[in-house]
Amino acid sequence: MADQGLDHSVFVARPHVVRVITIITTAVLCAMAAIGWFLLPREIRVLFTVPQLVTLLGILALLILGMVALGRSYVRADATGLTYRNGLRVHAVPWARVHKIILRSGDPWALLLMTPSDGRPFEVDLDADRRQLMGIQRVDGELATAAVNELRLRHRRFLEAS
Repeated sequence: MADQGLDHSVFVARPHVVRVITIITTAVLCAMAAIGWFLLPREIRVLFTVPQLVTLLGILALLILGMVALGRSYVRADATGLTYRNGLRVHAVPWARVHKIILRSGDPWALLLMTPSDGRPFEVDLDADRRQLMGIQRVDGELATAAVNELRLRHRRFLEAS
């Protein structure tokens, strides 16, 4: 049977420090916006039109949405391969396409190197399609290193089983 030795459990890595920063920054931005609004003299606040208020709230919402999207990034590994979210988009990569998972000392997040999907010959790492795994952030230190090691171990198990 081809999947003997494969790990059927699910492993999920999420950016811990980025999530904390997202929560704190969101709270501070909302508090600063509210305080700033109420510090304006009443005669100035009444000059704002509804479209202007909606625009200001929209800008605040976009800032928060961007931070939340980054904080919700993840990398999920199971017997079929990797599923990862970078911002708002979710991607699935079967183990057969995974060449290598790396996290070098200067990288902000882990990188997934994949074999080309168009049938090009694959000779060296430079030929690989690169994808950022923003769910594994260097700022998480040992947690990031452990997550990359776990993904490498699962990839190695897939290669041995196939």
